[in-house]
This record gives sequence, structure tokens and C-alpha cells, in this order.
Amino acid sequence: MILGIDIGTHNAHAAWVDEAGIVRPVIFRDGPHFSALARQTMHGLLLGEAAADAQVGNAETTLVGCTRLMCRPADLSAAQRARLPFAVREAGGDLLCDLLYAEAQPAQVYGQIVRALVAASLPTLGDVQIALAVPASADDRFRVLARAACTAQGISVARICSAPAAALRAAAIPGQPRTVLILHLGDAVAEATLAQRSAAGWQIVATTHNDAIGGDDMAWHAAAQLNTRFAASGCDVFAADDGRLAAQGLRAAAEDALRTLAAAAQTTLTLDHGGGFGRDLVAHVTRAEADAWLTPALRQLTDLMRSACQRVVPDAVLLIGSWAWLPQLPATICTALHVSPRQVTLASADLVARGAALLARDPHPLVWDVTPYALGIDCHYDGIALLSTIIAPNTPIPTTGKPGAHTESFQTLFPNQTSVTLRVLQYRGNRNPLPAATAQILPDECETLGTWQFSGLKPKRGGHAAFTVTFAVDADGVLALSARETATGRTLQARVERTIG
Repeated sequence: MILGIDIGTHNAHAAWVDEAGIVRPVIFRDGPHFSALARQTMHGLLLGEAAADAQVGNAETTLVGCTRLMCRPADLSAAQRARLPFAVREAGGDLLCDLLYAEAQPAQVYGQIVRALVAASLPTLGDVQIALAVPASADDRFRVLARAACTAQGISVARICSAPAAALRAAAIPGQPRTVLILHLGDAVAEATLAQRSAAGWQIVATTHNDAIGGDDMAWHAAAQLNTRFAASGCDVFAADDGRLAAQGLRAAAEDALRTLAAAAQTTLTLDHGGGFGRDLVAHVTRAEADAWLTPALRQLTDLMRSACQRVVPDAVLLIGSWAWLPQLPATICTALHVSPRQVTLASADLVARGAALLARDPHPLVWDVTPYALGIDCHYDGIALLSTIIAPNTPIPTTGKPGAHTESFQTLFPNQTSVTLRVLQYRGNRNPLPAATAQILPDECETLGTWQFSGLKPKRGGHAAFTVTFAVDADGVLALSARETATGRTLQARVERTIG
């Protein structure tokens, strides 16, 4: 049985397809979702509701957003790092989170959450394979890390797909549109993905994202506005304690206020004096104030959507993600893309998990995804080391087509050279897709996915060995490479892999 899994910053959903082909959500002990949180105690790690019950009060020991923290240390901005209520450090290119009683690796926590989701589903389904939904912006490294985290827990991964692709597979969008924009607004990221319908199914044609305007960032911005108000009256909540627990409490209260203002014209926000600042704090917030706080982020969302659509006006817009409820979104979408409100569809919270299960069950793909970033190797042009792009951003996956479509020719740098180092690079630039013809990208601007030695080359005496490098990206978004010496046919086969635990 295939179990589709969608793990967000705070909540996770799971769904499966029964023998009649009907997709069904997994109902957990505490409701339709599983809290994707982990709290470290002196006795071990607590997952789910046990970690969520006192999230703010135990912020320094609670890992929130393992998916966001499954990153390279450099991926966290200074603002994001400053908001964390615990210290982090780098270990082997990954983050480690100091949760007071022990350090936690976010990828290990991710695997344990998947195991908990599978365990909760076993009474209904028996043995399962899983289909993981990941953000469209998830790079090769993240996908490999997610698979390795599940493998370390003894769980078989049948498929990894992007959240927009999964949403398209499960969504019932009115009017049979031919072009759809999927706007994914989660806690940690905002993504805009454009898809077009063909006779064979859906083809994603462009995806772009911004990881500085997710719902978590909006809540922190609202908290900062409230703190300015409190600081003017003599109480700076953000500076109330070294562990930033008071700031975490204000951030949580700010999100609650934004959610209340989705249906009310005003609300009252109260912070108890036990938060570390000596007295109760009260603020009255109106919807107009909240709209003003969110305006900068909504402007960036407008730019994001227009970047994905370019000069295309989509027939429909599908809203997914944990912050898709935001009441300002429909008007923002309509203004940015010149569509009407009836063309905007708000997805159910479990839609992505349902779509992941359906995609893994399909014998033939009905949705074709793309790889979001430029992939290549470093080589020398006129003595300067540059990225040589082999796969451009927004290339359909799995990569197919005529032989040699993603193959480039090279030669050794020096005469009589019998070995070359193939360093596989990924370029994310400013975190937005680049034109296929992007040039002059330095290797130091890229991320290294892996390094392989291609040895045993046999150049002619005093000459250079010629070889080709071929990249292939599978349906899971994972890269494999091969190299072939032109004269001898000697080959190298490699795949980006990771182990955890």
C-alpha cells in the first residue's frame, strides 16, 4: 500500500488509496493532522502532540520546522537564525540543533516523524511504502537527505514528488483549465508554479520561490510591529530574555491575531506577565493594521507570481499550504494576475498528501515536474574556472528525449593528464530560476552536490583526453551522472547519495 506524506513546518498529513481507487486521509489520534514537532527531554525525544502541548514554554527544547532546518548552515539568513530559540552549529555540512538536553539533527527528526506517521497508519493499511511530497524548491540535496532519513528508519520510499505536482494530481479544479498557477504559501516558503495541461496530463513549465515571505516570516513581522508598540510603552518583549522565549510567545500571539482577523474586524492580544517582562501586555489590533503589516510580503508575492507566469494569464489559481487561508491572498492574486475571484481555488489541508499517494500509485505519470536549479560541473574557460551548465533550470523531469540532450563535451586541462575531478555543482543564485543561457557563474557561487574522480584516462602522448559528461534527473528529482572517455569508451557512473544514522 502507498502512503502519501506531506510534512510541513508545524503539521503533517497522510493519505492512502484504497482498492477501489478512492483516496482517503489518515485520521490520527488527535485529529486529521499530526503535529510535526519534536521536543527533547532528559528522557528522550517526544513527537507529535506531546511536543506541541507546551510548544512556546518549551521553545528552547522544541524543534519546529525540521524541513526548513534540513539545510546547509549558509541557507539560514541572519534574521532566521536570530529567531531560533536554541543554538545551532554546523556538522558535516548539516545543521545540528542544541535542544538543551541533547543535540538533534533535523534530518533524523524528519525520519522519525515519517516513522510515526507510518506507525499511526499501520493498523489500517498494513505494510506500506511511502510517497513524500516536498517543496518545489527542494533541491537534489534535500531530496536525497529526505530519502536517506526514511531509509535509516527502515521505511521504503516509492516516490518523491513536489507539492505542486501532488496538488495538481489530486485537485478538482472547476472549468477544466488549461493553464494553472499553483501558489504554495507555507510557513517556511512561498512558491509559484505554472503548469499547462496537455493530452497526456499536466506539465509544470516554471517554478520560482522566495523563502523570506513564508507564513512564519509574516508572523514574525507582525510580532515586530507589535513589539514596537510595546517598546514605546517601556517593555521591549524581544529583549526580555536571552533565550528569546518571550519573543517566541509574541510571535505565537501575533499569528493567533492574524488568524482571528481573517474573520473579525478587530481582536485583542494579551501576553501574560509570566513571559519574562514583569506585567501583562495588551494590544488591540484591527484588520486594517494587519493588512498594512502584510503589505510588503504581499508585494513580494505579486512579484513571485508574475515571475512564474511571465506574460501568461493562467486560467485558474490553486492555493495550497499552511497559510493559504490568509484572507488577503485572493485579492492579491486577482490584482497581480488579472483573474477573477471565481478562478481562485483554496485547497484542502490534506490535498498534497492525497496527490502524493495518487502519483506513486499511477503506472504512468499524469503530472511532469521540473528541476528548479541549474546543474553542471566546474571547468576552465581561458584559464578561468566557471560553472558549465548541463541541465538548465525548469528542465522537465524525468529527463528524457534524444540521446545526448543533457551531455556536454570536455577535455583535460593539461597534456598527458590521466585523471580529472568531476565536481557536480548546483546554482541557486538569488533563489530564483535563471535563464538557460546564464553565463559567467563562478564555482564559489554554487553548491557542491558531490565530487568524483574519473581516472584511467589514456590521452595520446603530449595530448589531452577528450570525454563527455551526461546528467540525468529521475522522477524523484535526484541526479545521476555518467562520464565517458571519447577515445577508449572508458566510463564512470555515479549517483548523489547520503546516509543518516
